[in-house]
Amino acid sequence: MRHNLRLDMTISFESKWHTGSGESGFLVDRLISRDARGWPYIPGSTLKGVIRENCEKLSRTLGFPHPLDPHENDEFSEAFAPLNTLASPVDRIFGNKYESGNLFFRDARFKDEPPYRFLREQSRICCYRKLRTAKDKHLFSTQYAAPIKFETRIDGYHNDLVCLGENDPPYAYCLLIAAIMMTGRIGGDKSTGSGRIEISFNRIECNGKTLSEETVFEYLDSDLYEMTKEEEV
Repeated sequence: MRHNLRLDMTISFESKWHTGSGESGFLVDRLISRDARGWPYIPGSTLKGVIRENCEKLSRTLGFPHPLDPHENDEFSEAFAPLNTLASPVDRIFGNKYESGNLFFRDARFKDEPPYRFLREQSRICCYRKLRTAKDKHLFSTQYAAPIKFETRIDGYHNDLVCLGENDPPYAYCLLIAAIMMTGRIGGDKSTGSGRIEISFNRIECNGKTLSEETVFEYLDSDLYEMTKEEEV
């Protein structure tokens, strides 16, 4: 059976944040990622990495089959197996080295123009943990953006996902949506209070039908998932 998913979301930052570009400037050591217009944005790859990590954590917590190690290189492992043969719902939608997951994350961007003077620089030092003194020549500065809102979208196209019934959403999609709900931070310097976010859904559409957030929690049952999977076999 063919499945499709569309998620329209708003990401609201509640603190200063930084998504690094890996570049530095004349006065700033860590510059924020910007698009062709010079506006900050959140790369889709960053969103995908954070959400996949939360998806794997939630999957293990709820007792679903453990996801595979994405760095596995053994040619006889399930990392090189077709997706419809994998046990983990996370692997089935995110893919492995054999087959693409067909889950597409768009860059999160401003809906309108960014506010005036929304960027600022902050300098920090590096300290010896035991001595509690500053290291010599370890002063560095980071560029941060003020709390603002972004909009983004996730699209998914998959075959043969495990479902309780034809009119029910796939377990894997429900696990993904729940993982997005629990995402509370993104970007760098999270341990110092940066990157706090709240994600709200503007649209949840599964197989052409609107899906409510409350319905998702009804399908986060690992025992029910295993029973349904065995019946399909």
